[in-house]
Amino acid sequence: MTENTDSVDSEVRYDQEVSYRINAHFESKWRDYVMSAIYRKFVDFFNLSDQKYVCFVRKFEAKTKKEIAFYLFLGLLPGLIAYIFIYPLRELMMEWTGLSAHYVQLYVLVLMSAGWHMCVPFLMLRYKDGLSFKESLVYLGFTRLDLKGLLLVFPILTILFTFLALPYVKYVYPPLFEWLNGFQAFHMGEWHVFYQGYYDPNFPLPLFLLGLIGNFIGEEIYFRGYLLRKVGRLKLDWLWIAILFQFYHMWQIPINWAYVPLAVIIPEEILVKLRKNIYGAILLHLFVNFLWGMINMYLVGVR
Repeated sequence: MTENTDSVDSEVRYDQEVSYRINAHFESKWRDYVMSAIYRKFVDFFNLSDQKYVCFVRKFEAKTKKEIAFYLFLGLLPGLIAYIFIYPLRELMMEWTGLSAHYVQLYVLVLMSAGWHMCVPFLMLRYKDGLSFKESLVYLGFTRLDLKGLLLVFPILTILFTFLALPYVKYVYPPLFEWLNGFQAFHMGEWHVFYQGYYDPNFPLPLFLLGLIGNFIGEEIYFRGYLLRKVGRLKLDWLWIAILFQFYHMWQIPINWAYVPLAVIIPEEILVKLRKNIYGAILLHLFVNFLWGMINMYLVGVR
C-alpha cells in the first residue's frame, strides 16, 4: 500500500509540475504579448508611419563617408563665416561700411539666416538632386500638416525636455558658459548682438522680419529639413545634427557650446524623425527662443 501511495503521490506531483510549467509558459507568452501590444501602441502614438515618404527621402541620402562628411561640414560653414565677420573682421567692416558694431552683426546674421539657410537647400536639391520646387518642399517636410504631432506629441516632448534640462541649466551651464567666455577668441563683450539685442527700432523692418523668418524657419529648413535627411545613414543621425547645430553657432560660442551636452535630449531632430514633417521643429524653435529662457529663469534662476 505504501509503495502504491508513493507512486500515486509522485504522479500527482509530476502532473502538478507539468501543469505549473504549462501555465507559466502561457502566462509568460501572454505578458510578452501584452507588453508588445503596449509598446506598439506607444510607438504608434509618437511615430507617424509613412513608408512612401521614408523611401523617397532615402533615395537622396549621402551614400559614402566622404559625402556624409561634406554635409556635416556644410552644417558648420555658415557659422564659421558668421564668426569671421563678427569677430576678426568686425572692426574692418565697421570702418568700411560706416555701420555700428550692432548693425554689422545684424546684417551678417540676416544674410546668413535668410540667405544661406533658406536658399542653399533649395539650390542643392534642384541642381544636385534634380528635384522640382514642389518635390523639394516634400523632401524638407513642408507638405504634411500634422495636427496630432503639433497638439499632442509636441507638448509632451517639450514638457519632458524642459524639466529634464533643469538640473543641467542650473548646475552645469553657468560654469561652462563662464569658462568658454574666458577665451579671448570666444568672448562675448558688451558690443555683442546678444547683449545689444536682436531688435533695433531703427533697423529696416523688412530686413528684421526676413531675419526672423530666416532664424526660426531657415535654420530648421537647413538643419532638420535638409542636413538631417542627407546624413540619414549615420547611426544616431539625429544626435549628430543636434550637436552640429550647437557647434554651428560660432558667433556666440559661450552660449551654444555650453549646451552641447544637452543635445542628447533636445527633441527638434526627434520630432522631425518621428512625425515626418518640419512644423513641430519650427514651433519648438520658437518656444526655446521666446519662452524656454523665461521658464528656466522662473524655476531655477538661470536664463
